[in-house]
This record gives sequence, C-alpha cells and structure tokens, in this order.
Amino acid sequence: MDVELHYGDKFIPLQIPDKNLAAFVQPWKQQAQSSNESVIKDALAVSVYKDFAEKVAGRVVCVLFSDITRDMPAGDLYPRLFPSLGKAKKVLFVMATGTHSPDAGGNEMIIRSIAANAQKAALNFDIHLHDCRNAEFADAGVTSRGTPVKYNNVIDSADLFLVLSDVKVHYFAGYSNPIKYFLPGICSYETTEHNHSFAFDNNSTFGLHPWHSNPSRCKNPLAADQLEGMDMIVKTRPVYAFVTISSNGAIQWAAFGVAKEVSSQAFDITDSQNSHTIVKTPYLIVSPGGLPNDIDLYISQRALELTQNAVEDGGQILFISACPRGVGEPETMENFQNILTQPMDEILRLPEQKYVLFSHKPYKLACLITRLKSILMYSDIPAEQIKAMHLEPAYNPQRVIDGWLNKDPNCRINVVDGANKLALFAK
Repeated sequence: MDVELHYGDKFIPLQIPDKNLAAFVQPWKQQAQSSNESVIKDALAVSVYKDFAEKVAGRVVCVLFSDITRDMPAGDLYPRLFPSLGKAKKVLFVMATGTHSPDAGGNEMIIRSIAANAQKAALNFDIHLHDCRNAEFADAGVTSRGTPVKYNNVIDSADLFLVLSDVKVHYFAGYSNPIKYFLPGICSYETTEHNHSFAFDNNSTFGLHPWHSNPSRCKNPLAADQLEGMDMIVKTRPVYAFVTISSNGAIQWAAFGVAKEVSSQAFDITDSQNSHTIVKTPYLIVSPGGLPNDIDLYISQRALELTQNAVEDGGQILFISACPRGVGEPETMENFQNILTQPMDEILRLPEQKYVLFSHKPYKLACLITRLKSILMYSDIPAEQIKAMHLEPAYNPQRVIDGWLNKDPNCRINVVDGANKLALFAK
C-alpha cells in the first residue's frame, strides 16, 4: 500500500506491503465533506446564538482566540461571526498565547485577518497579544491545589466572553478546549508553571476532563485546576464558545453555545471519531500532521504521547516531524532541550525535584524512549542535535521500513498521520 504522511508543508510517500500494514489511522474526515462556510452557518443557526447577539448590546465582549501554533480554521468563521458583535459597546480581541511568544512568526497574519473582518463588520475593537511575562496581571487568588491565578488584566473590562476553540485530545489536559484559553491562555508564567506541575500525575492524561459527559472520565487534576482558575478569573460573567473539530483546515463539526455544554458535546464526538483502539505492533510510524503541528519538537512531541499505546515494549517508532523551527522557542530550551540532553537516569528523576515549566516534556519522552528499542526521527533538525536528545536520526524513511521488512518479512506496522488530533488505545 502506498501511504502519504504530512511533513511540514509537504508529504512523504511511503510503500508498505498490504500484509504488513496493521492499521493506518488518520483524523476524522467525513465522506461527504461540507464546506467550512456551510458547517459554520449550520452551527450558528441556533437560538442561543440569537440570544447571544442580543446580550452583547451595549456591553464589552472579550473574544479569546489562538495563536499560530494552533490550526483552527477560524479565518472562515470571522465573516459570519463578527456581525453578531455589531451591537457591542466594544470588542476586545485577545490572542491567548499561553507561554508561547507573542512575536512568533505567523501571529501577525491572524491579527491582520481579525482586524480586516472587524473593520468590515464596523466593530469598535482593540486587539491584544498576551505576553505571559510582561503583561499587567491581576491577582484572582489561589486555587485549592495551590496555583496562584494571575491573569492579564486587559480582560477586566469585559462583561462576557466568547472563546474560539478547536477541540482535540490533549496528552495531559484531557482535551484542547475553551478553558485552556484562560489558563494557561492569558495567565502568567508562574500560574502556568504551577498548573503544569500536575502533568506528572498519571490521571493528567488524554480522554479525562471535568467537563466530560461520562462521570467516570472526569478525574484529571491538571484540567480541574485549570477549570478552577478559569472560574476565579471570569467570576459570574458568561462564557460562550464557538468550538470546532477540524483536520488540515477542514471543519468536520462545529457548535456555538455555553462553553461547558458545547465542549462536552465536542469531547463525546472526539471520543467517537478521533479515538481508536488498535492492536499493538513492534513498529509504529507517526506523523503529527504537518504544519503547524510539527512546527517544532516542543509542539510535535504530543503526537508521540497520544499514539505510544500502539507500539510494543522494545519496539521502534519512526517519527516523521519536519520541525522547521527546530526543537522549540528560545524560552523552552533551558527546561526542555537542555534537560533532554542530560543522562537518561537524571531525566527520569525529574518528578522527585521541584517542577520547572516544560520539564514534564523531557520526562515523558524519556519514559517512552526507555521502554522502546529506539525512536528514529526524520526531521529538519540536524542529526547531531537529534542524537543529543537520545533519539536516532533517520535519513530515509523508506529505508527504515525496508530494514524492518528485511529483518522480518511478516512484521506488522501501525501508521498514524495527523497524530496530534488522535488518541490511540491498545486492545
């Protein structure tokens, strides 16, 4: 079978005999795909949207949206959504960057699109880019788990909130969802660092979230801390959301409504369409899904976390991740790459030490590396840099596959494309 996997802005063609291909998993794509515009139109044709358009009259609305590292196709949404904000006293558009740099390349393109559509809708608006280190922060107090909730005070004048969120599985927060646009989205570095310390907890994993419709799947300490922080920030102000489930720019499903309600719906659909139970194999090929999901290793690593259940202990992963921006943004280097280049036994002792932001990532990757024979990485990252992080450079993906087949002509191989939006469970 010929398969093509996303790699940056290109595709990598691979040949795998049919008898050796155990599973080829991709994000949900409806057979009769409607246009993004029609899906958005249907999602907005609900009474709660009409009520929202009336509630904004004479009030300040804060719209939270994602930065360039998220691939929600929101550009198709702006022309239909912004006119409903026309009666607002003012609209505050806030890019919820979390700990990402507000100056990241590509963010300006999003800002230009929002500004152009807001002007066309004749809105009175301002646009703000969150900076987790240099914003002016308000103090909302401390969560029951000890997280100090300091948030960007630019939102204090808002009367209600609207979050634009693409929902997918998240390897420690359960799911990407509207709550994350508050914490960590518009919070301080200190707030995010304490919240992310719960990533070492085994219950901080994909598929678990306090807003899940299944009571048995609500226990996630990190996500629960984020929810508590959001409640402290918004207080009694309403939070609406326009949520999507998308892949490679195509919206498969969308809904508008109260954030908790539409998020819970999105979790259920994500479970049914983008979560899969498959048989473990000795070999696994993983692509995060191309840009922006493989823009750097910091972002693309989540693909390994979400799919590792599909490979046997002692097996091998071929990780196809372009990473045109290298390992990660400069502020992640000290506690991500620099830790990942330390001796393996030191990395594995991280949970015993005081948590520093990003350090859960090298720890989780080290845990995966130690249970496998190796992770082979085909990437734009230089080979020596790959080796320094306890990974093996792969110079030709097809030769890796041919080597597996020469060693065992009957071997079974799982293949995953778009892994950043999938969750794999083993039978």
